[in-house]
Amino acid sequence: MMNDKAEHLKHVTEHARQIMEREQIDAIVASGCENFYYLSGHPSTFMYTLRMSEVALAVIFRDSSRRTVIIMNEFEAAGVPEDLPQCELRTYPTWVDVDDPLGLRGDKYEGKRPVNHQVQEMFGLLHEVLAEYGVSSGKVAVELNAMKYGAVRALQDALPHVELSEASPILTELRAQKTPWEVEQLRKSCTYAEIGITEAIKGISVGSSAFDIADAFRLALLTHANGANSRFHMISVGDHFAPAHIFDTRPGQAGEVIKFDVGVDVNGYGSDIARTFVLGSPSDTVQRIYNALRTGHDHLLEIIEPGMPMKHAFNEAMSVIRRSGLPTYNRGHLGHSAGLSLAAEEAPFLSPSEDTEFQPGMVICLETPYYGYGIGSIMIEDMVLITDNGMERLNSLSRDLISL
Repeated sequence: MMNDKAEHLKHVTEHARQIMEREQIDAIVASGCENFYYLSGHPSTFMYTLRMSEVALAVIFRDSSRRTVIIMNEFEAAGVPEDLPQCELRTYPTWVDVDDPLGLRGDKYEGKRPVNHQVQEMFGLLHEVLAEYGVSSGKVAVELNAMKYGAVRALQDALPHVELSEASPILTELRAQKTPWEVEQLRKSCTYAEIGITEAIKGISVGSSAFDIADAFRLALLTHANGANSRFHMISVGDHFAPAHIFDTRPGQAGEVIKFDVGVDVNGYGSDIARTFVLGSPSDTVQRIYNALRTGHDHLLEIIEPGMPMKHAFNEAMSVIRRSGLPTYNRGHLGHSAGLSLAAEEAPFLSPSEDTEFQPGMVICLETPYYGYGIGSIMIEDMVLITDNGMERLNSLSRDLISL
């Protein structure tokens, strides 16, 4: 029986072909780390770990008789599973010398080193694959906006007779509705993030710094959440609300707020949740702000349902927050899709201009953040799964402002 991930990839491919048929596109080419993984099922180490771009391609064809093609340098390709569902592997030479002293590769081993720049080798192979599959002069959607200028020029040179179009709208539409396998990864990542918060707050007291709390959060994941990796942990104490790469060591004072905005990685999928705590008793100002945010946030949880345009949810929640004690509250969006994005946020967004409707299978992060000089960061963020009849909240932590 096909496993859940194989079913996921089958669904992705079938959905992609439906969109390609509608748009009359012959192939989709993914070159970014997230979309390469999404279409192929294999995470590229060069992309994810080394942050290299334009090093591998995943190609899906509208023709259902064609398998997904992975184009990758031979060094990294040695790690691609041979039984990856619905995929075939094509390799190009790279600067790393890979030998075959025992003859294990047989006639598959070529022993070539690159003649051209790596991106030219890769796009040259793409040209061969497209020609072999009868798309040498077709319409192909590519992540052009995510590519470097030089790579786009090399692609155009390699495919002079192909009509290139931007793939991002198609890939956004594809990724917005999650398969059951994706939902399970996001459900786990949300659970692990909440474990990290729950364990980290046990040691917080007056004098705890953002540095101390961030360390406690990471340690909690290693020891209580199956060793899952933190994708990001935006943790602030007191009025230092700006995102920090190096955490503040200033001791927290009584009455100051502590914000966790965190995400945990599970098989490439990341949660994005937030909770706020206070050292001792909150000030009247902090309590007023929190109450307004909480009222608006709870309203979002009550009204969202399949078929509702995202901009309607945004406008209603903003009105509620402003009426509830924050008349000047101003945000560009109140949530976003969750999934593969390393930046945590991905389209579509709950914004005043977003016409996209909530649909079953979407996993959405609903957030009502506040950043104020002299106050700091106050935030509530939940992950929800849109269902046929409404939504399922994936979080279990209280949304109250909890005193530590």
